[in-house]
Amino acid sequence: MSIKLSRSESAIDVSDVELLESQISTHLPDSLKQFFLAHNGGIPDRDWWDGDDENEAIRLKRFKAIARSGAQDASDTKYLGGCYMAMTGRKVIPVTLLPFAIDDGGNFFCLDLVDGGVCFYATDSFDSDLTITENQLNAYRWLAETFDAFVSGLKHESDVDF
Repeated sequence: MSIKLSRSESAIDVSDVELLESQISTHLPDSLKQFFLAHNGGIPDRDWWDGDDENEAIRLKRFKAIARSGAQDASDTKYLGGCYMAMTGRKVIPVTLLPFAIDDGGNFFCLDLVDGGVCFYATDSFDSDLTITENQLNAYRWLAETFDAFVSGLKHESDVDF
């Protein structure tokens, strides 16, 4: 079952992906590269990650985009690189995570740059009594072992058990 996205940003090419990889100092999985080369962000037609016994279902509001080379607004958080730089710079997320999508509350769906897994990262649950490291550890919810598995696991709302 293939995913369809609407309201995507302008198409990008391989050099734009390479610029992002340079910015974040790592190589991205081929599946993620191909996904963004085909869609470059947008609103998916399958926008729910189903919950389990311990967790509720989560709605994916929008995939971020990759900025085109030379874009004046490349540092904007609507782009993967801009969001990564802003969020790691403020220590909201660790440098090992790349936010590639958001939920309705502005929380992130992230690619783990070390092992390629995908997690949900809840930035709205930070506790001022905890350290940055403790807050970051508490914000994770692992969803899928790979980006492909994550995208394949997205469902239509009618297929989610609430």
